[in-house]
Amino acid sequence: MNYDDVYKLHLQLLSIYEKNERYSRNHQIQIDYYKRQLIMFTEDNVQRIFVLNQLLKIHEKTREDLVNRCANHYFSKDVNADSSI
Repeated sequence: MNYDDVYKLHLQLLSIYEKNERYSRNHQIQIDYYKRQLIMFTEDNVQRIFVLNQLLKIHEKTREDLVNRCANHYFSKDVNADSSI
């Protein structure tokens, strides 16, 4: 796999994340910052891949927070159901 393939793969993953998610203001500011970096300052695919990695980390962090909240909610319901028996 060469840098061009990696770059295209990152773009595909990023487009999927962006289609399916809305972000808090803080995350959106970070996303906008890196998108500007991607458009204005990257000169080759290695730099683009680095910036795309930063964007993907933001999306994955948001997703990780969502998974943790869902798990905590699920297990707190489970504990409450067990204590009522």
